[in-house]
Amino acid sequence: MYLVHVHLRAPEGAEFPEAAGERVRRLARPEEGVEHVVSRLHAPAGPVLGVYVLAGGLHQAEARAALVCGRALAEIPEFRGWTPVDAQVPLVSAFWE
Repeated sequence: MYLVHVHLRAPEGAEFPEAAGERVRRLARPEEGVEHVVSRLHAPAGPVLGVYVLAGGLHQAEARAALVCGRALAEIPEFRGWTPVDAQVPLVSAFWE
């Protein structure tokens, strides 16, 4: 399982949708492997969705998370005007040192 951070850019004056993580997870299709989604409005780099996804590899996980979040931005009315910045598995190098 991979944790993919999908960083978002909000339009001026937009508010983060209530229960965003759960709403995004419900839009995922079974074959996309999304297990859980958490949201964090005040992350250091701005709003982020943390997508826990089962995938065969890193690139597949990032692509699946980007796809599901893109669908959410298009289909959840409160996300209209929001744009994805990137979808990446965060580096945790300190853990391995």
